[in-house]
Amino acid sequence: MKLVKTLTLLGIMAGLGLVVVAEQGCSSSATTAPTTGDQGVGGPPAKPSAPATTSSDFKTFAVSELYFGDTDRSGSPNSNAWKTYGYNLDGKATTDKSTDVCTLESGASKTTQTDGDQGRDNSFGKNIVPIITSVAGSDFGKKVTDSIKEGSFTVLLDIKGLTGEKQTNIGLSGQLFAGGNFDQAKKGAKPTFTTADDWPLQPELLNGATAESGSKIQLTDAYIVNGTFVAQASKITLSLSISGQNLSITINKAVITMDVSGSEAKNGTIAGVINTEELINGLKSVAGRISTSLCKGDAFENIAQQLRQASDINSDGTNTSGAKCTGISVGLGFNAKQIGRPKTVAAKGSDSPDPCKETPDAGADSGSAIQDAGGGG
Repeated sequence: MKLVKTLTLLGIMAGLGLVVVAEQGCSSSATTAPTTGDQGVGGPPAKPSAPATTSSDFKTFAVSELYFGDTDRSGSPNSNAWKTYGYNLDGKATTDKSTDVCTLESGASKTTQTDGDQGRDNSFGKNIVPIITSVAGSDFGKKVTDSIKEGSFTVLLDIKGLTGEKQTNIGLSGQLFAGGNFDQAKKGAKPTFTTADDWPLQPELLNGATAESGSKIQLTDAYIVNGTFVAQASKITLSLSISGQNLSITINKAVITMDVSGSEAKNGTIAGVINTEELINGLKSVAGRISTSLCKGDAFENIAQQLRQASDINSDGTNTSGAKCTGISVGLGFNAKQIGRPKTVAAKGSDSPDPCKETPDAGADSGSAIQDAGGGG
């Protein structure tokens, strides 16, 4: 079974419910930060020598568009657009002839590690997205954005310390929420992406039962340079909703940036590295709920092997020779618009039974005993 067919069945893209959350306590001064754009290789602006913000106000932005590397930021199809997404995480500009890099999985193409513009690391956009679009269609990214605009889900960035146009300050902070279904009552309400919106929050990421309790996911020591907001963390998590199941994917050496102008945030970037085996184990935990053919046999292992062949970097964001590649670099794009600060909490979902779990032995033994008795009569 082809990777993309199963991924499409799993709903990772076609039925995506995505939230991006950062690990609490991590900061923009992490030693694993990517090489900065100020040094001429594709990275975010460096932390400025500037005063701390004096504002204690919050502004909440809801992601309104997501870009996966198969289109440019205007939504026009472009097979090379992946080169412009993400950041140079390992400080190298690698090609298929590079030797100071990790060792690829057996069977992987030598071009797997070829970087995008200015050394941007984005194997997800380069190697996985084309497989998905070959089956799911070239408009799969548009379908994801359409589902956001319909109110199926979003990512909420609640930022403290923003003041005005072309701002440059340190000392900003914030928190990230998962936006659930906008219309909980199923009456046709859709988000307007204005301050009139109260987008319901998924409860799993809250500190308590209310929105006022805040998110478990905090961004500290963020900064803004000439209007570009930057938050870095040692880890963030992509939480995918797959057939009612929550699949959390950890992204190491994570970076979130966006250009803030009034009530809009454009040119947003989410970058980092996914640990390949963690991704595989996470997918395995939900695969059977989509198709029981994935419970046993070679079907799922074929998927796992293709994911391993997309590994281009170490899972901690470094890239050293002599070590096997254990991570998949990621670069996503987004735009966002300011909405009202959330007040409503969505109802908590429940997991469906896992069909891959075998029937308890007691039931199997009982059935066998009955068959034996009938055979001896």
